[in-house]
Amino acid sequence: MTLVLLDALIAVAGVQAAAVGGAFLLRSRDKLLQRFLPHLLSLAVGVLLTTALVDLMPEAIKRLGNRQLTWLLLAGSMLALFAIERIFSALTGSSTEPEVGELGQGTHVHRHAPGRQEHSAKPMNLVLAAMLHSFVDGAAMTTAFIASPRIGWLTAVAIALHEIPHRIGDFAVLIHLKQTSRRALQLAVLAGLPSLLGVVMAGFAGTGHIGGVAYLLPVSAGSFLYIATVNLLPEIQQECRVSRVLWQLLWLLAGAGIVALVVALEG
Repeated sequence: MTLVLLDALIAVAGVQAAAVGGAFLLRSRDKLLQRFLPHLLSLAVGVLLTTALVDLMPEAIKRLGNRQLTWLLLAGSMLALFAIERIFSALTGSSTEPEVGELGQGTHVHRHAPGRQEHSAKPMNLVLAAMLHSFVDGAAMTTAFIASPRIGWLTAVAIALHEIPHRIGDFAVLIHLKQTSRRALQLAVLAGLPSLLGVVMAGFAGTGHIGGVAYLLPVSAGSFLYIATVNLLPEIQQECRVSRVLWQLLWLLAGAGIVALVVALEG
């Protein structure tokens, strides 16, 4: 178990370091971000969906059985994340996910349904939302590593592909909200710290009752499905140009293909 937690800590630290480092290095390259981030998001969608459906859920069914509880945990985790995000948005007036497509426009405004007031994102609200996602990511990675090293590293790659572009988005939004580069970097690091708490809590649960970790597998799969379908797909589906849509589909299929290939080789 100690080696498993060490792997999880290394993976979490690597993902967070890559996310913060990428945000800092690309902080002033708006044209480069606008060109390549949509491709990275499409790749992330493919990896997240396939990891959830081809890797995590089959492992969960293998350990828990193809029964109602397994699927209830999957659906329950998606509904729980939706409820948390909606409550957070209602209380703070900010979305829990930055819109990557708005990079470089100088402001960051979340638009609501007709009749609802528009508002600008506040720095600490943005950071709190990122901290929530980091905690979920850390717990998901640890759960996957306890299940098996292969699932753990696949999960780490899936989370990295989602986390890096959104941490870059967070950093850019903080700069647009008049934060200095140093302050924005500090807040980006702060946003990633709860992932370590996620590792500790999931590791503690796994150490106390190793069989109970199986119940976290459909929860992790549900979080991946939610992130891919609710947070990421709406961002990439706004593109209307045929050539870019085809590139999106290509990157999405590439992400799915990479995970399917790894699972097939290991299986």
